[in-house]
Amino acid sequence: MITNFETITHELTAQELLLITPIANAFKKYTKSNPIKAPDIITKFNSSQMFHVKLTEPRLRKIVNYIRTNSIIPLIATSNGYYVTDDSDEILSQIESLQERARSINQCAEGLKNFIK
Repeated sequence: MITNFETITHELTAQELLLITPIANAFKKYTKSNPIKAPDIITKFNSSQMFHVKLTEPRLRKIVNYIRTNSIIPLIATSNGYYVTDDSDEILSQIESLQERARSINQCAEGLKNFIK
């Protein structure tokens, strides 16, 4: 859970955990040449009658985080959308992107510390 974002970043619920496998399997049909964007995933998921959970983009990101953290599939996210790859260079590029974003967030936190007396 992330401070100030508790309502959308809380741990996955029991119902959401049941979605991990079907969502991971659904991602497998998307490649670099045909990625899927989050709004399209949300629309497809929520229009399906298969699940009794409403998916939002923050909860999708939480599921994506779970999938990656637990090494379920090599899921890549770019400005073009999500896709799965077995290409080591693409996976390394995703790792670099995640590490750069983490560094940027840490730099912001360090800058804000200057305002604490």
